[in-house]
Amino acid sequence: MVTPVLLELVRERARIEELFDPTELRKAGREFLTRCPWHDDRRPSLTVSPVRNRVHCFVCGRGTDAIGWLQDRQGLSFQEAVLELAQRCGISPVEGDPQAQQRWEQERRQRRELLARRQRQRLQFQQNLERQLVNGGPAAELLRRRGLSPETARHWQLGFADGRLVIPLNDPSGQCVGFCGRALAGQLPKYRNSAGDLLFQRNGLVFGLDRAAAAIRREGVALLVEGPLDGIQLHQAGFCHAVACLGTSVSPLQLQLLRRHGLRHLLIAFDGDSAGRSATARLLEQLQPQLVSGELTATVLQLPEGQDADGLVRSQGAAALEGLIAGAEHWLEWRLARLLEPLDGAEIGRGGASLEVLQRIEREGQVLLQSLPEGVLRRTAEQQLEQGLALRPSGLESLTLVGSMPLTALPLVPATTARQRAERRVVRLFIHAPDCRDPLLALPITDPACRAGLDWASNLAVAVADDQLPAALVQVARQLGGSIAALLRQAAAPGEDVVQLLRRDPQAELQALLDGLEPLPRE
Repeated sequence: MVTPVLLELVRERARIEELFDPTELRKAGREFLTRCPWHDDRRPSLTVSPVRNRVHCFVCGRGTDAIGWLQDRQGLSFQEAVLELAQRCGISPVEGDPQAQQRWEQERRQRRELLARRQRQRLQFQQNLERQLVNGGPAAELLRRRGLSPETARHWQLGFADGRLVIPLNDPSGQCVGFCGRALAGQLPKYRNSAGDLLFQRNGLVFGLDRAAAAIRREGVALLVEGPLDGIQLHQAGFCHAVACLGTSVSPLQLQLLRRHGLRHLLIAFDGDSAGRSATARLLEQLQPQLVSGELTATVLQLPEGQDADGLVRSQGAAALEGLIAGAEHWLEWRLARLLEPLDGAEIGRGGASLEVLQRIEREGQVLLQSLPEGVLRRTAEQQLEQGLALRPSGLESLTLVGSMPLTALPLVPATTARQRAERRVVRLFIHAPDCRDPLLALPITDPACRAGLDWASNLAVAVADDQLPAALVQVARQLGGSIAALLRQAAAPGEDVVQLLRRDPQAELQALLDGLEPLPRE
């Protein structure tokens, strides 16, 4: 419980500069400078002021105190940040209550002892694995088969104990609070987590969040997979926003943690098997209130049957996963496709879908429709269900379909960075300004959806007249799904005023894009 007295003590004693690694700070008079995490800061512009006990960026204008800094950087609630700072400053949150003070001190000692024990265990497990990385052994062989390098194993502080590969489980601040053991030789269970205690509860930890937090805050996007080794593999392949939920269920606490770290769009990449699809369906039902309200967006990656994201990257490379991300299905599109799946290729009364199957789909469809508010999502779902059933069931006769649209017409996920917005403008200018196409194709495009959209536009530009390209791309978008279709539709038909401006002075837009999208630095 945060009392006014505790809050005042924390604000008085907590020093903002002590929340930074000294190596991150550069002295500037009585203050310090460091890189700002809130914008693409190429030179240190965040002022850390011991005098005012605040941070402030004069470029993006954001600033906060020690409490707000912990909230933002570690994804803590206000109360959690105050209590964390109180602990760091040696302030008791229950002064004046001897019994509560005693309990708090006892729990604090237990937490310190547990953290120290976890640290000793992690170092011992890591030394065990290091010997195998040098001399060979079953854990090192498993890593080799999974395509994980020794450098990656050391970076993630992996270990070995009791016939299992040991994966440290860190809290958002990077402290080891538990372990996950992965079987090496067919032991059951395949994964075994530490028992719950003061430090570790499985449903309150998101694996990899401590390493993915910066990317999630920067882009607003998290790539969610099932297992910790999947997450490690994706980070090794460059997907720095990947996290794992330690299984096929996601708790409200785990979602809350992700939201606190800036999550706005969730890419769901559970395994391509029945368990993974069922887990995806449960997660989407759980998220639906936030999805329909616009607080959160979500898309689902269509992984091949029986394959996971880790296996796809190992067998086909990072580009294969980038392609799936670019073409990920809107969450409602995925739910409807799963609902109508029994009708694929079936004809009523000809040995295909039975009336019982149709009735079940109709009942489940009605439940889904009733869970959607009035608007584009509901109208779209109504149309898709009616088209999928190929009849007008009595339960759907009264539903209005005026203004309905295909799911591929759902809005494009908003661009979250200046570069992403510029890359979408590249696709738009390519379509409407033929004289600018050659220099546009030379620009480095990093967003997979933009790159795929530009490929579609450049391929079609060879086959159709310049004035027919926008309509041709809109037609293509009707056949595609996910973010590529939405991007093409938005770029091909941005509005008559925008089109006239681009055609009247395309060189001004081209120069702005050439200035903004400078070549990427070489590795």
